[in-house]
Amino acid sequence: MDKIVSFKRYICGYEDIDFSSMYRLCKKGARRMPVNVFLTEHKKQGTVLINTGCSRLLKHNRAAFAKLLTKHRLSFSNDDDITKRLIDEKMDPVCVRKVLLTHTDPECCGGLPLLPRYELISTPRVLSLLATGDPGSGIMKSTLPPASVPRRAPGIFQGKTFLKNYFKWVFDVFGDGSILAVDISGHSQAMAGFYFPEKKIFVLGDASIDITALEENLIPSEKLLSRQAYPDDYLSVLITLKKLHREHPEIRMIFSHSEEINN
Repeated sequence: MDKIVSFKRYICGYEDIDFSSMYRLCKKGARRMPVNVFLTEHKKQGTVLINTGCSRLLKHNRAAFAKLLTKHRLSFSNDDDITKRLIDEKMDPVCVRKVLLTHTDPECCGGLPLLPRYELISTPRVLSLLATGDPGSGIMKSTLPPASVPRRAPGIFQGKTFLKNYFKWVFDVFGDGSILAVDISGHSQAMAGFYFPEKKIFVLGDASIDITALEENLIPSEKLLSRQAYPDDYLSVLITLKKLHREHPEIRMIFSHSEEINN
C-alpha cells in the first residue's frame, strides 16, 4: 500500500529568467518562471510541504530585499504566501506537520515563519547552514524559522536504491523509504534533493533552472556559473542529473522553477 497519497504544486511567486544569458548558444530568451512549493500527503506523517516559496516577509528589510533583487528578478504579492494558498483551498496551515527544505535561499524558505507548527527536515549540511543564519551565505533573517521549530536531519538509507549509483549520500527522510534525500550542493552552499520512489518524482531545488538544460544538454554560461556558491560542484551535479535523466527517463525531475507539472 502506497505511503504517499498525493503530490501537488502551489505557485508562490515568480522569477523572470533570461535563458539566452544563462546558457551558451541558447536562444529561448526571457521567461517568467514560477516559484514552486510542493505539498504531499503522507499516510503516516500527514501533510508535508517542500519549501515555502516567496512571502511578504522578504520585503521586511528593504535593504536586504533590494540586494536580493539584484540577483533574482522576483515578483509576488501577499496572495502568493503559502498560508494564503492553503486557506484558499480550505486547508488550515496548522495541518502542515513537516517541511522539507531544499536550501536556504529566501524564495525557498520565505514562508517558514508564517506556518504555526511543524518540524523542519533537511540534510545535515542544509540544517547546519540554516543554524548559522549568516546573511553572507544568502540567508535573509526575516525568513528564518522561529527558534522553537524542531529541526531534524534524516539518517542514512540502509536499503537498496539506484540513487547510490549517482550520489554519495542517500538519506531516509521518514525511516520508511517513502522519501529519500540526497546532497546536491553547488547552487547553494548546501542543498538537498528529495526523491519519491512510489511516484517516481525527484524534487531538485535549483540544481538546474528547469528540465530544459537536461533535455537539450545546455551548457551553463559564465554568468550562470558566477551566481552559484560552488560553480564546480554545480556543474558536477548538473552532469550527474543529465546522466540520471538519460538512464531513467521514467523519473519526473522537478525543479524550483519548473513550469509544466501535472499534479
